[in-house]
Amino acid sequence: MPPLYDPKAIEECFDEMGLDEWERMVRTPTNQVGFHIHNHYLQQYIKQGNNVLEIGPGPGRYTIELAKLGAKISIIDISSVQLRLNKQKVTETGYEDAVVWRKKMDIRNLSELEDESFDATVAYGGPLSYVFEYVHDALREVIRVTRPNGYIFLGVMSTVGTFQYLLEEVFKLVDDVGIKRTEQALMDGNVIGNVAAPNKHYCHMFRWSELREILTEYPCEIVVASASAVLSNSHSSQEFLEEIMKDQKKWSAFLQWELDVCKESGAIDCGTHMIVVLRKK
Repeated sequence: MPPLYDPKAIEECFDEMGLDEWERMVRTPTNQVGFHIHNHYLQQYIKQGNNVLEIGPGPGRYTIELAKLGAKISIIDISSVQLRLNKQKVTETGYEDAVVWRKKMDIRNLSELEDESFDATVAYGGPLSYVFEYVHDALREVIRVTRPNGYIFLGVMSTVGTFQYLLEEVFKLVDDVGIKRTEQALMDGNVIGNVAAPNKHYCHMFRWSELREILTEYPCEIVVASASAVLSNSHSSQEFLEEIMKDQKKWSAFLQWELDVCKESGAIDCGTHMIVVLRKK
């Protein structure tokens, strides 16, 4: 059986995606909740002067947040288009001085980088979701380049939360490809072959039980596990939440509710993404 991971296809997907990822992170209230929660953990654990490796940052929303925290950022991405857009957006916002270098690189092979050379490694946005059967190769590399006691920030796509958020689209898929193929994606998490994504955005969606089992194989402590959003993870709530966002007091309270609920063990699966913060032993 040929590998599910096709680096050329992933590169082409993100080349074609362009600035969509920049817009996606703030497009809806749920997206903004997810951005807030991801950023919350950077604020908790990234310190002024930290040497940070950022993997797959796209146009740079989190690059800018890392720069605001005083980090010195080295960037890798599989897409040369995304690297160019990252430089464009980071420069436009006045934070380019925080970037040490940018390189086109695959997360599975970071051999150009020395062991234990970064205080922290950030792989938000789902880099581990794109490597399919090579997830262990990618994790070994991420852990190898991070210093002992350094933090590793992971973001992956979530099977349960994605099906929940896109339930209407899921049943459109049922009409297009049938129940069995749609169920297979729910069972194995693979959006490729079983269910052909219209935009070729192929990825592996995780369940928390699967990801947790993988992470226990490595010399790392799980410091945080969280969903990206739970209370807001529904298409039907978006219009209502847009009104709530207009009241800063209510919106701030809601973001705190999400932070609290998303860490519950029964809720980690329930966002479109899962966030994990590891500390390397």
